[in-house]
Amino acid sequence: MEIFHAHPLGIIISIAAAGAALAYYFSWKRGKDVEQLAVSAGLPYSAAGPDVNVLEAAGLGIFRLGHSRKAANLVKTQARSGVISFFDYRYVTSGGKNSHVHNFTLALVECSGSPVPCFELKPESFIYKIGEAVGFKDIDLPAFPLFSDKYRLTGPDEAAVRLFFTPQRAAWFERNLGLRVQGAPGYIVISKRDGYLPVNAWGGFMEDVKAFAAEALL
Repeated sequence: MEIFHAHPLGIIISIAAAGAALAYYFSWKRGKDVEQLAVSAGLPYSAAGPDVNVLEAAGLGIFRLGHSRKAANLVKTQARSGVISFFDYRYVTSGGKNSHVHNFTLALVECSGSPVPCFELKPESFIYKIGEAVGFKDIDLPAFPLFSDKYRLTGPDEAAVRLFFTPQRAAWFERNLGLRVQGAPGYIVISKRDGYLPVNAWGGFMEDVKAFAAEALL
């Protein structure tokens, strides 16, 4: 305590520097681990992610939120529907002491052969169910009660969204619960949760998305 009182500014600066160095190390280590995963799968890797301005132009809601947007750790693969890009993405909301960083590991699927409407699909929650009880409705698919119970589906053009969610696609999502998906013309973006996926979970995520592209984007 005497040292702190004698040199408080120096100690605070040292703690901040140590924290920054630790954050840099973990970021560097994550990048190396993702690179190793890509190399072992024979896929190209880039430490820099997709250009955030290009992402914003895709028309997907997640890429228009917040500020200080950044993408990193890009791994690409090819599917019949088009290129699939896997990467880490972050944005910041608010500022100063009230700022909050939002982190995700995303899969951006190019859909050159399938007309995709603007929509958002995410796991149903208790809060959403309360909202529906007071009049905030989502789009249900009566033929797929599990889908309608487990997912909240919304979009500005309900008819187009219903047309896109064919029985084959709805059944696929019933078999693969818990995904978060946004669509816009030409693109679909998929994530499994808030926060970066552990690198050891990337392989399973990549296989799930490739299966979606092969089975649901025919």
